[in-house]
Amino acid sequence: MNEMKMLDLDCFDRRLPLVCDLDGTLIKSDSLHENFFEALFHSPQQLLRAIPSWLKGRAALKETLASVRSIEPRALPYREEILELIRGAKVDGRETYLVTAADQSIADNVVSYLGSFDGAKGSDGSSNLKGRRKLTWLQENFPQGFIYAGDSAADLPIWEAASGAVLVDNGVRYARQLREIGIEVRTIGPEKSNPVKDWLSELRIHQWSKNGLIFVPLLLGHIAGGFYAVLKTSVGFLAFSLIASATYIINDLADLEADRAHATKRFRAIAAGRISVLTGFLASILMLAAGIGVALLLHLQFALSVAVYLVLTLAYSLRLKRYALLDVAVIGALFTLRIVMGQVLNDLAFSPWLLSFSVMFFFSLALAKRHVEAMRACSKGKDAIKGRGYLPDDWPLILGYGLSSASASIVIMLLFLALDARVTQVYHNPAWLYVAPAGVFIWLQRIWLASHRMDLHDDPIVFALKDKTSLFIGAIVALAFALAL
Repeated sequence: MNEMKMLDLDCFDRRLPLVCDLDGTLIKSDSLHENFFEALFHSPQQLLRAIPSWLKGRAALKETLASVRSIEPRALPYREEILELIRGAKVDGRETYLVTAADQSIADNVVSYLGSFDGAKGSDGSSNLKGRRKLTWLQENFPQGFIYAGDSAADLPIWEAASGAVLVDNGVRYARQLREIGIEVRTIGPEKSNPVKDWLSELRIHQWSKNGLIFVPLLLGHIAGGFYAVLKTSVGFLAFSLIASATYIINDLADLEADRAHATKRFRAIAAGRISVLTGFLASILMLAAGIGVALLLHLQFALSVAVYLVLTLAYSLRLKRYALLDVAVIGALFTLRIVMGQVLNDLAFSPWLLSFSVMFFFSLALAKRHVEAMRACSKGKDAIKGRGYLPDDWPLILGYGLSSASASIVIMLLFLALDARVTQVYHNPAWLYVAPAGVFIWLQRIWLASHRMDLHDDPIVFALKDKTSLFIGAIVALAFALAL
């Protein structure tokens, strides 16, 4: 049996109410931090106008944030063990209350959503209900005694005065101290997790493969054998990858509510509460600072292109991804910017052929991902696609745009091979290069077939790295380039 099922309150008088804290106890996160980032990403103008009220104290800050944009209670990462404990208490006829330092409106919304509490008390805008203040309120309202479930050092005086204690997460460290003074204790330990795995997943290390486009200009410019060029580009790759990972975290913070409602994204470390929103935000700031600092040291134009990428990707995360077709155009531009970074980092001339191919190619891949989303929504009879500007019935339009842009990318490759004089100057056997557009054409058809059949579960680039057929096609194209040289 797991600890959740073993935990009960049978040893306590059933006339004693169960009082539960919210932050870190009933939920795995902090409602104040969640409320702040919800307001920051979705109501920034109102948040700025509310700054003067922040100076009135913590309770006033909580009230202001809740009024600017209150967090949705169904989107909070609840601790299942506590929910089971509360349900068990209700079955036993025990009264249950939510008493928290969070704003009263948030406490009321949570109680209304869960329907498992007999009442709620929170901070009221003038008094922050935490520590000794919470204890005073509890003693005045439950003079006969109470059982208290909490998680932090601030709860210690409350546990010491309670008739029984439920220690949650980091609060279990006080179990021995409380037992020594005669307090009956029950514990719910920290959730088992792998912090390294959580962070690697949150940073999307597997997505760094996309940043390998920075090396493409080195290969096409035939300077991949130069040690300094490879070293400089490798450092630029790492710096940019840190920045890209930081934007992934910021995107997760901005999409927190939607991710928690998603079938798979709700298991992400931040969405599930294994990494706090504050820790995630601070980590993203540190990575941004490190990445931008290294970019400035490497090359001013490289740093400029990174800044353009950063502005564009943040605009995409916060607003542009909600606009149909504009979102995929931005994705195409973001991929193309990676190639631009490799060019400016090594002072290479811009190739209109390469850049125009890149825009069309990645525009098509972005549409393939939107197409499968529309097809799935359509098959399930949905009226809209949450968080997107598309309707399920848009799939024929997406299919048309996607296939036409895929074809355009192939035509650009063929025109380059046929018309650009540098092809015959650089390559000794240029006929082998025609394998490339053939291979890319076959691969794009494979991607679009998988998308239309709703078999495309990953980003197309990630799909290619896992797909044996895609890897085989890539190997054939690479061999053709080698033979052409």
